[in-house]
Amino acid sequence: MAGFSPRVRLLVRTRAGSGSQFDACCEACGIWLGEHGGQIQHIVARGMGGTSNPVLKTAANGSLLCGTAQTGDHGRAERRDPEMKARGFWLPQGTDPRLMPMTLFGGVEVWRSEDGRYLYEPPAEVAA
Repeated sequence: MAGFSPRVRLLVRTRAGSGSQFDACCEACGIWLGEHGGQIQHIVARGMGGTSNPVLKTAANGSLLCGTAQTGDHGRAERRDPEMKARGFWLPQGTDPRLMPMTLFGGVEVWRSEDGRYLYEPPAEVAA
């Protein structure tokens, strides 16, 4: 499987739970998902055959969304819904997900760090 590593999945779920994987909520709508609900969305798709860009394998490129690839907010992101793009839940290939904000369910704009934290200001500099 070419998805995120278990470590990255835990970082994203813990971030979505304000520090607790057990309190994880959908980052788009706020519905409680807990320890096992929802799915991790690749914000910038990996493309056919995966990716060699190491940033796309980090928590900066993931969001926890309700539903499946066909339903809920995850389905909306997979279908490339324009609102989900505007809120930063999917971005075109070639985009650095660390530099694009994501608007959470409460209207708060955040940036995602590689280590699974929310940043409340744009990153000053990202190492290449």
